[in-house]
Amino acid sequence: MDIVTLGGESAAENADHGFDSDAFREFIRFDVGNGSPLYWHSLGKLYRHPGGEIIADVEALVSNRLIAHDENTAEAICRTIVLYRDPETHEILQDADGRHIVREYPYIIARFEHRGRRLIIETEGLSGPHGNGHYGLARVTNDKVFAHESAGSTFFYWTLFGQVDTPVGKVWFNEAYNASTSPDIMVMNRNGTLPAFAGLGDGLMQTTARCFKNYEELPESLREYVDRYVPTHRAPPVDHAEIEILKEQYLEEAPPAPPQSAPPKTVSEEQVREVVGAYFSSLRTMDVDRLHELFDDDALSWDPVGSPPMRVRDKSTNYFRALSNIFEKMALTEDDIFVCGNEVAVRWTGVAMLRSKPTEVTFEGASVFEVNQDGFIQSIRSYWDKKALMSRL
Repeated sequence: MDIVTLGGESAAENADHGFDSDAFREFIRFDVGNGSPLYWHSLGKLYRHPGGEIIADVEALVSNRLIAHDENTAEAICRTIVLYRDPETHEILQDADGRHIVREYPYIIARFEHRGRRLIIETEGLSGPHGNGHYGLARVTNDKVFAHESAGSTFFYWTLFGQVDTPVGKVWFNEAYNASTSPDIMVMNRNGTLPAFAGLGDGLMQTTARCFKNYEELPESLREYVDRYVPTHRAPPVDHAEIEILKEQYLEEAPPAPPQSAPPKTVSEEQVREVVGAYFSSLRTMDVDRLHELFDDDALSWDPVGSPPMRVRDKSTNYFRALSNIFEKMALTEDDIFVCGNEVAVRWTGVAMLRSKPTEVTFEGASVFEVNQDGFIQSIRSYWDKKALMSRL
């Protein structure tokens, strides 16, 4: 079994990171509690870099249990589930077969050592499911942890940098945590390679977490999800014996499957091709009523891209009716069609003729269609030289 090792100790033994005995005890209380389960509930966003587009809402639940503590050391066992939600509907993101897109840490062992004026944290934990459905084991050492007292509050901040070679290339990240007591709040910013479901590239995950002493105090919507789909996350592992069982379960060739529910409603490739084909045939015959029927009520058209978007079914603009009043013919014929999920790109050749001038002009372009789950066109982005066409007409 391969074990990923990250981090390490980089500070000098006599480095002053602000940790005296009081700060060490306060950090343990803050982070993992006093022996009873302690919960951290996080909310935030996942952004694409560098444009800042929101990919998903993020919600996480961390449950911690302190199992050993003396003057200079402590040990805790923990469990974490990260949920990715649609940023508009807030529904859990799913794969096509209904599996929920989550990142789970079935167990984490955290060991803390107070040494001089420093705090060293060592963790071991399982995480997954990864692209192949399997879970991986990682060990991390971090001494970039700092404490600072101010106005009756204690501030903690720590960072972790890592890079891992995977079958699909290097995965990198840096995580920065900022926390304060009274009240107990934690903020996390994670820059790095995007999770696999979000596609290629880099991104930023930003979350804010609040501490809860009891499971029943957590938001009802989160508890409903946990109770139904991942009931083990109602509490951290009990002891090392449970962790050994979890290792056996999750490091097998067929680990426990992620949560699953009815798959999301999707549009088939056949439906996509049919509605886009109907668009071109209806445009060739200038069947305005049929064209309107193909579009969602809120559908937008950029025709061409660069001009302001128009609401296709807005009665005040009457998009296709206005088009038919100007053009005797606006016949586009599909040359190449490329379907990818609910989107389709079409390269076409057009023949246009004004009602005021019986001269046909041939021109070329391409359009990208988005079809919603109900089989209606949600948007069109068309690419063609409008200025050149009008000058020829």
